[in-house]
Amino acid sequence: MARLSVINHKEGIYYKIMINLFRVFKFALQGFFRNFWLSVVTITMMLMAVFSVTLLMSMDYIKNTTIQSVENKVDILVQIKPGITREEVENFVIELDDLEEVEDIVIITPEQNEELFLQNNPDDRVKEVLNIYGDNENPFTYALSVKAYRLSQYSNILDFVNQDKYSNLVETSDMDTHEVIINKINSVANFLNKYSWYITAIFLLISVLVIFNTIRISIYTRRDEIMIMKLVGASNTFVRMPFILESVFYALTAVLIVIAISYPLVNFIQPSLNSYFSGDQVINLSAYFRDNFIEIFVYQFIVLALLNMLSTSMAVRRYLQV
Repeated sequence: MARLSVINHKEGIYYKIMINLFRVFKFALQGFFRNFWLSVVTITMMLMAVFSVTLLMSMDYIKNTTIQSVENKVDILVQIKPGITREEVENFVIELDDLEEVEDIVIITPEQNEELFLQNNPDDRVKEVLNIYGDNENPFTYALSVKAYRLSQYSNILDFVNQDKYSNLVETSDMDTHEVIINKINSVANFLNKYSWYITAIFLLISVLVIFNTIRISIYTRRDEIMIMKLVGASNTFVRMPFILESVFYALTAVLIVIAISYPLVNFIQPSLNSYFSGDQVINLSAYFRDNFIEIFVYQFIVLALLNMLSTSMAVRRYLQV
């Protein structure tokens, strides 16, 4: 009998907790929809802050991926002098490959060199000039395509290739570093990062102020209801919780709206990015958003919810006489 009494007591406690949670949730929803236009303004400010951070993260991904793609296309083209045999070229490659900066070396044969030249110069007059040479003659020589691990290492490779001891082998050596493109990308990205963070901080500050005043107004409009709750024995925690939960709803709604906007927008932009990179899916925003969903949206929701809860607690402590 005593055991049955204990079980009933525990069930009664669980039931009471569930009822209280339901009431807190109900009061929070009522507050959320009761001051509808204030809720819209509050959510809008938070939405702008979340969207700004999401845009910044996307821009940072685009910048890093674009620079990496450009750097992957950088190499040194070493043109070998006429009359150099394949064996001499291979010996030179062995010495060059000993450099720790060198990642890969590709030997371009005279035949491949001629084919590349014709592809880049499809003019018929060019072909007529090449017809001067016989079937067994090839005016093109060997060439080497040398790739380094990092962009900063190419100068060391060039210094090695241009040594006097290789002057009888090397005709020319040049490098297209795409430095202008990389500098422009960095310049635009740094500008956006610098000023966008200021804008985001402003939106966050406005969000805190708006949520603070929204809760103040919500407390004022529900002062009679709160007074009755206190008279019937409601605890301070029970009175505060609906306001805190209401502020979490604001953060959740703002993040959900940004998610609803971001994914269709990313899918709309993706074909243009592929077209810009000549059909190669160098920048895959869709995959980036899918693989980093937690970092982009969940963490933002947690931070925003904590800020809202903090500002709500301040508003309740100051304006709710409990």
